[in-house]
Amino acid sequence: MSKESYPMPELRSRDIVVVAILGEIVGLFAYAIIRAQQFALPVSGAILLLVLLVGVPIAAAVALFIAYTLGRKVHPMIFQFGKFAAVGFSNTAIDWGVFNLLLVPLGFTTSVYVPSKAASFAIATLNSFFWNRFWSFDRQGTAHIGSEAMKFYLFTAAGLGINVAVATFVKEIGPETRLWAGIAAPALATAISMIWNFSAYRFVVFRPSPSPFVPSPKS
Repeated sequence: MSKESYPMPELRSRDIVVVAILGEIVGLFAYAIIRAQQFALPVSGAILLLVLLVGVPIAAAVALFIAYTLGRKVHPMIFQFGKFAAVGFSNTAIDWGVFNLLLVPLGFTTSVYVPSKAASFAIATLNSFFWNRFWSFDRQGTAHIGSEAMKFYLFTAAGLGINVAVATFVKEIGPETRLWAGIAAPALATAISMIWNFSAYRFVVFRPSPSPFVPSPKS
């Protein structure tokens, strides 16, 4: 898609507020993951939580500004991808966070692993639909929200199958450790499903309406 057919949106104060909220979500669930994995902490839990809740939103805002700058210089779609990536990080944080919080009390057996991964992924998708529709792809109003939701969940269901299958396969071929089962396996699953989701959302679910044809006036 050429730059001429894809107008460059402005960086609004709303964008900064949204990306800061997403940063808070990432920071909170990152803390939950760290505690669930029982990593050795160089500082107290309270200090770590404070650093995450302050540092991650700032980093997210800086990253979005960089994406905006690149969008102006290279191609506007980079700015949109930056928004999508911010939402993606929050989805991942929710997915991994809920997943690890379920595994800690329930165990790491396959009978628990599969439904736990499916549940965490499903919760993350609710977050994904809301922020992607109203922010990343900037769909206004609710006129087509029903059909968009139907397509969104259809493609996301396929993504769920990909995500769970990849995570389970990687978990089965690796060591039975918290790090491998709770981090490594879902990491690859997340990367693959993210590619699938962006392609589906950008080109099918939230595809921009074509601009109406306006004939040139005859001289």
